[in-house]
Amino acid sequence: MPKNFNMLRHMALGYILIIGLVTGLITPVVQAEAPHGNLYTQSSAQTVVDGLTQTQRAAKIDAFFLDRDNSPLAGYGLAMVMAADKYNIDWRLLPAIATIESNGGHMMCKNPKGKNNPFGWGSCKIPFDTMEDAIDTVAKNLGGHNPNTARYYANKNLTDLLDAYNPPSIRPDYKKIVTWAMNKIASTDAEIILAVK
Repeated sequence: MPKNFNMLRHMALGYILIIGLVTGLITPVVQAEAPHGNLYTQSSAQTVVDGLTQTQRAAKIDAFFLDRDNSPLAGYGLAMVMAADKYNIDWRLLPAIATIESNGGHMMCKNPKGKNNPFGWGSCKIPFDTMEDAIDTVAKNLGGHNPNTARYYANKNLTDLLDAYNPPSIRPDYKKIVTWAMNKIASTDAEIILAVK
């Protein structure tokens, strides 16, 4: 990618963070409840989870991915947060799974059948038209909202959900490393990283 493009992308993410911080101070907020309607329709009030607005959580995810050698998933933080809120899953879960499954998109499913699939969904055999489609589909399934997979994911705590996603018989340390990534995302200082990048 040209150096100027990276610089412009980093500047844009920095502006998003600043706008998010200002919006978080001014915009009325509501406590966490999955929003209704279209995934990409933003209401005037932002859902607050863990004391953070959607924009603030998105900035943490984007900064986390930028800090990981400019992951191709940087810039998809808001889509991940909105999908998490829509389907009532932990906002850190999708980026953490993508970190473990594809090194944040750097090692995404390579075969044509796994296009736009940084989550390893369907053992890398399920393609998606767009990254947003992948984000929404995986979040919907993990939230137990797909009737075809609800028996695996509906009403599960994080431990049971991760056991269903990647069973201990396949990868015994999966819960531990996904939880590690979730904690790293939560502790990411978006202001500092986005200012430096």
